[in-house]
Amino acid sequence: MEKTEIVLQNDGSFVERLVSERTLNVGQSVLDTLTENVCRPVHDVFNLPNWGTVHANVGLNDTLWSVPLDRIPLHARFKLINQVMVPMFASSTDIEMPLVWKVPVSVKVVFGVLTKAEDGFVSVEGNWLFACDQDKRGFRLPLPNLHDDCRICTGQFEGEQETALECVKASLDQFAVSKWNSDLMRTIEQSQKFFRFLPTKDTFEPLPVQGEWTSLCNKVSTALYERVVI
Repeated sequence: MEKTEIVLQNDGSFVERLVSERTLNVGQSVLDTLTENVCRPVHDVFNLPNWGTVHANVGLNDTLWSVPLDRIPLHARFKLINQVMVPMFASSTDIEMPLVWKVPVSVKVVFGVLTKAEDGFVSVEGNWLFACDQDKRGFRLPLPNLHDDCRICTGQFEGEQETALECVKASLDQFAVSKWNSDLMRTIEQSQKFFRFLPTKDTFEPLPVQGEWTSLCNKVSTALYERVVI
């Protein structure tokens, strides 16, 4: 089918354009190639007890699940320095304590679970731990067990489940009980300014971060972080 278009140019002149159109019989393989990198963010997919709402970024071959965290379990060794409990990840002698760090309102922390649907089951392809500022820029927290891209080492667990929901739950359950050691540790000084606790009569109260929190972290900009749903 042909049609004629009259186009007004920037200089005020008119141009006649002859357009020819025909329907293409595009196969599924071509459509798959065109949509390979197209992802669709979906908010509030499901809710997990003790963790909250889970969002998704659905791709052609996998799905990234984003879980906003209000706390980070810190099963690590701690030491009292100047009346403040701070982590000693590389220590073998300091006391091991299961403290919980509450995420400040100025920080958004997201736990990411990448899943892939296999034949008859869903597999966990990896877990990530991101910190985000108010401008949605990504940061690597001053924690050990985190790669440069914020992929987190949580140890071995059952990463093949019947559903994606069970995969996300299994990843979070493992994250909650995993111990933090000195693997991939950078500078302990940054961690000790970030994760601080005040001993009280009955508990250990999280203290504010010393200084601007983004100055204690490393920026992260990866294709996977771009898929995080906040």
